[in-house]
Amino acid sequence: MSIEVLIILLYLALMLAIGFFVQRRGAVETSKGYLVANRNIGPVLIGGTLFATFWGGGTLLGGAGAAYDGHLLATIADPWASGITLLLMAVFFVTILRKMKIASLGEMYYLRYGMKGSLVASFLSLPTLIFWTSVQILAIGKILNVLIGLPAVESAVFAGLIVIIYTYLGGMLAVIITDNIQMVLILLGLAVLIPTGISYAGGIEAIAANTPADFWSILPDDASPSGIGWTFTGIMAWFAAWCGMGLGSLASLDISQRVFCARDDKAARQGLLFGTGLYWVAGLGPIVLGLVGIVMVNNGLIDGAVLAQDPELIVPYLAKTLLSPWMMALFVGSLVAAIMSTASSAIFAAAAVISTNFIHGSVSDHVHHEKRVLRITRALVVAIGLLCIGISFTATGVYDLMIFGFTLLFACLFWTVVCGLFWKRANAPGAIASMLSGFFTTLAGIAALSLQEGAFTLVPPDNEWTVFFTFVPTVVAGAAMFVVSHLTQTSHPPVPLRDTDGQVLKWPELAEQPVIVRREPDGVPVAAAAAQPVPEEE
Repeated sequence: MSIEVLIILLYLALMLAIGFFVQRRGAVETSKGYLVANRNIGPVLIGGTLFATFWGGGTLLGGAGAAYDGHLLATIADPWASGITLLLMAVFFVTILRKMKIASLGEMYYLRYGMKGSLVASFLSLPTLIFWTSVQILAIGKILNVLIGLPAVESAVFAGLIVIIYTYLGGMLAVIITDNIQMVLILLGLAVLIPTGISYAGGIEAIAANTPADFWSILPDDASPSGIGWTFTGIMAWFAAWCGMGLGSLASLDISQRVFCARDDKAARQGLLFGTGLYWVAGLGPIVLGLVGIVMVNNGLIDGAVLAQDPELIVPYLAKTLLSPWMMALFVGSLVAAIMSTASSAIFAAAAVISTNFIHGSVSDHVHHEKRVLRITRALVVAIGLLCIGISFTATGVYDLMIFGFTLLFACLFWTVVCGLFWKRANAPGAIASMLSGFFTTLAGIAALSLQEGAFTLVPPDNEWTVFFTFVPTVVAGAAMFVVSHLTQTSHPPVPLRDTDGQVLKWPELAEQPVIVRREPDGVPVAAAAAQPVPEEE
């Protein structure tokens, strides 16, 4: 057995041990403990889990490949726009979301838009999480196949099963603990490969002398191989790169899940800011590795033929070329850690939104059937994880598929989240019209693109299609939200923003109408006014 395989097996055993440990401690015996880690996590752990969640196969493999192929401009969406998401969440969303006392973002949809709005929003959240998880599993197979020669399919399945098991056992607390261990391994891996690559390429001076003139341009550049130049399409593609991930990720369930786990507002905000800084600093790593690859290929130090076929292989190819067996073992461990962290977070977020919305309603009202909720959420972790493993075999590219997933969130759910929290007149018909119009406009775009390409195509092949998928469905969704909400103010009066106890947080003048804030154990919705709070758990 090689040292690389041994290190990976030891790492996987550690992840399983953490899941067993958390379960044995009894920290996940209630739905609150399982879904939001008893709301007792400090800022450092929150920041670490946010960093590790965002830092997956798309960032490391895809980011380096994008930098190699399209330079800095091609990496705007991730990590730079992704970091903007965490900043926006810290500044505008933390306080109001935590005041709602919810355990998943899906509960906000339920409290603001009722059952139908909640179900539509939760359903449309799932494709992004499933795409994202499938991307991570695909990346694991690529890495282990290229670096240590393990079969790609078997490696991906095995690692995916480990993720399912420790998430099933330990819930959100296990995810947070493993995320922070994985964060340390990620940083160690970058600390090993980046200096080695720079040295092998001839040092900083050699890299500076051979860096393409447009490589570090963050503004549109006509010379950029990304195609983002000073044309109308180029400028719109530049804005699309920022908006698709930067604004679309605001509706991401796994980010808000960590906000709900923090012990207070201050810890959540500090964790978001810490995660932002760490993500941006570490996010330079894949970009530097992409540049190192360019210099080494141009100077004949490595063969560029492999990278011409798949630029996302740049990181594993550099590692295989440059590192000793022990250093390779450490780096492979860090890669697997990064990817498994993201996969576990996405699987858990998907399971949480289904269990709290599709099946039972608000987790805060599960006083009468805690064990049932816990059992169903765990079953969903297994089912969703297996589904993602299956879907991963149909995917090809890591970075573009990840970006498309979050662009879909932007199109379908951006207005629903923002208007639900900040616009008084938002109502259920407006939200449902917004989400469905964004979704079906996206489907129409996919159909048109597939007809053009002659085969089913999910990822935009050029900047024109990227602009379409980012902005057209989103504009249609925004127009639907505002127009339909205004037209249905009388038939469907908007409700105030409440917490899960029924207390009004915003717009008390709307509180004259009773609203559904809870369900009885038999699942029958019950209209409850603010003066009728949900019973506290004993």
